[in-house]
Amino acid sequence: MNDKNHHGHHTPAHISDLRDLHPAAEPALAAAPVELTRWVTSHSSRLAPLGPGADLEGPLGDLEPLRDLVGDARVVALGESSHQIREFALMRHRVLRFLIERSGFTGYAMEYGAAEGRAVDAWVQGGPGDIDDLLAPADSGTQGSGADEAGGSVQGLGQPVECRETLRWLRRHNEAASQPVRFAGCDIPMAGGSLRPVLEPVAAYLTAVDPGALPFLNAALDISEPIAGGTVMVPVYARLGLEPAVQDRLTAALARLLGRFTDLREVYTERSGAEAYATSLSDVRAAVTTDRTQRAMAEAFAGTPDGLNLAARERYLADTLLEFLDRSRPGTRVVLVAHNAHIRRSADRTQGAPAVPTMGSLLSRALGKDYVPLALTGNGGETVENVPDRGHPLGMRWGRAATPEALPDSVEALFAGVSGQPALVNTRALRAYARRHGSPEPVRTRVDTAFIEVPALEAFDAVICIPDTTLSADMPR
Repeated sequence: MNDKNHHGHHTPAHISDLRDLHPAAEPALAAAPVELTRWVTSHSSRLAPLGPGADLEGPLGDLEPLRDLVGDARVVALGESSHQIREFALMRHRVLRFLIERSGFTGYAMEYGAAEGRAVDAWVQGGPGDIDDLLAPADSGTQGSGADEAGGSVQGLGQPVECRETLRWLRRHNEAASQPVRFAGCDIPMAGGSLRPVLEPVAAYLTAVDPGALPFLNAALDISEPIAGGTVMVPVYARLGLEPAVQDRLTAALARLLGRFTDLREVYTERSGAEAYATSLSDVRAAVTTDRTQRAMAEAFAGTPDGLNLAARERYLADTLLEFLDRSRPGTRVVLVAHNAHIRRSADRTQGAPAVPTMGSLLSRALGKDYVPLALTGNGGETVENVPDRGHPLGMRWGRAATPEALPDSVEALFAGVSGQPALVNTRALRAYARRHGSPEPVRTRVDTAFIEVPALEAFDAVICIPDTTLSADMPR
């Protein structure tokens, strides 16, 4: 049985390794189109280098081409082909500064748990504590060690030091800003590893509003927490040995909890206020989505993959971002940071099957031209390799790998004539040129060490390619 997963290629009938989700690609071209490579070389905008000693507080004039590209868009998404890459974080920092300082953006959203993100927002608004206490990755020997015997919560991936430095800059900016920038997480909790970050605040809400609903919530925690971990991979492996009836009880408890929230919407709103109700409802939806995501991935590992079941997380990511826009003041414009696979405008399509939406395709449907996705990728240097490891507290570990040579039909191959510094290409203009001249357009882009099928010139409004990338300073050597 073959299907497509959310990264845009066929899922093998049975997988035992995350890398099976990225089967080897057979290039459709023997060489990159010379005319497109030449166009990129002559029309790309060269950006400030990001090597050692890069000045993140320096001038931003090199980013001026973004002004026309972004226009009046309400949401600008900044992607990355791999997590944990130093230069991608530094480039996003500079683009964020540009969009805040020169274009008036006042929202910063991230592929990070929505519930956990509330504490980050409070901190960038001037709250107490230090961002390292909220987001620093745990020590490599104990990271994601799971719930302890006293019932302590699992530890997750955190955010790399480069991301934390951006948040420190944002806090400093907000100290003097007439309109401070708000932060929002958009994702399910704990990289899909645990329901506790969303169900604990819901429990506090229900204690005051509807204690009779607590048994549903407690039943969900009783089942989900013993298999929780720092990423989705821990419960995915655990579910392979968990009776379907037990998993069904978890799904049923969460369904009844969500039903209670929706059926009693007016009662809950009267008792708590609209904002508190909306926050708790979002948390319950996050718990439901996490359960569905874990089950879908476990089914894929068990040999019964269905890519459509992986759409739940994409829907939650998009809806949470749109809700952030709706509750913000009129005119709010948001910078969104997430993986290229999430922000791309193109949905996944398999012949004869419904298209699997991505966050970007859903945002594009909702916002139209007010959504502008910019991909970040790279050639040369090193990248991250996700290595599954059932014995690791995170269910996986990140390894270092050489960035593979760009395949001839990938968007990365078009940057062969650009080296030494980052380059920005307006893919709208490149697409128009390619179609006027009948040139083959790139059909792939890189994710970690693999190349996946993505119509890059349609999926993104711009691509920034960075040479010789390195891993985050947090990554052990």
